[in-house]
Amino acid sequence: MEQGRRFNIDRLRAEEDVNGLVEAIESDDGLTRQRAALALGDFGGAEAVGPLIRALGDPLTAVREAAADSLTLLGSPAVGPLVELLDNPEAAGRYDKPGAAAGPTTVTGPGGRTWEIATGRDLRRVYAAAILGEISDPAAVEPLVRALKDASDDLRCQASGALPKFGSGAVEPLTAMLADADTDVRIVAAGVLGDTGNPAAVEPLIGALRDENVDVRGAAGGALFRMGDAAVEPLIAATKDADRNVRLYAAGALKYIGNPRAIDALQDLARNGDTEERSVAQDAIEAIRMVSGKGAPEPSPPTSR
Repeated sequence: MEQGRRFNIDRLRAEEDVNGLVEAIESDDGLTRQRAALALGDFGGAEAVGPLIRALGDPLTAVREAAADSLTLLGSPAVGPLVELLDNPEAAGRYDKPGAAAGPTTVTGPGGRTWEIATGRDLRRVYAAAILGEISDPAAVEPLVRALKDASDDLRCQASGALPKFGSGAVEPLTAMLADADTDVRIVAAGVLGDTGNPAAVEPLIGALRDENVDVRGAAGGALFRMGDAAVEPLIAATKDADRNVRLYAAGALKYIGNPRAIDALQDLARNGDTEERSVAQDAIEAIRMVSGKGAPEPSPPTSR
């Protein structure tokens, strides 16, 4: 491309000139690249996917965000190439411009703040996870679940945020992750299951309360109380589970959910449990009564005669 070439984005948009916009997205002017990326989302097709993915590695945040928005709008044609980025880190390199630096690059963010990233390839993979969450094509669920085990902290974080958007479609593969040999993977899977808010996640999370690792049990307990009322009845049953850990975490989750239906089961646990169980159950009862306005009445002030 000729350096310094000027592009009339308004005209290219009006004429729906996809080829011209694809050229413009390679301009040496950041605003031109941003506007071209935005226009491609309005009427581009499969031919716009590659150039937009290349732009996900742009040094300017505004260009990357414009490309991400447009890929979301393109939807289905973008899913396959974006999934490939998750599954194959080397695939991101195919979108590099010829002669692009392979080493660290400086990225400019809002307010002119700059920081270094390993390469634009890393940015493309992280954006890919976020975009797939917005598109919500079921074909992306398994790749996003696999991304929870990726070496990149940023990619794992973005995949964790994307998966809850698939609701019930993410429950089964995330449930399978609760049996992973890696403790960190089980912790993340439990947390994401809670974020789905789907009732189908309750029983797998109660099962995770039996995990040998205390952090996994804690993540499952925290996930259960985020499930709210959908988890109340299963948690009530769990207060009678044969496993002491399950009983304790169930009582703790019921405390934070705050539904008065749990009081009878908690009273049973307070009567029949060991010292710690009685303490946790009683604390939960008091918290629920306080929230529901059924706490112990304040003593009446003395009256004058």
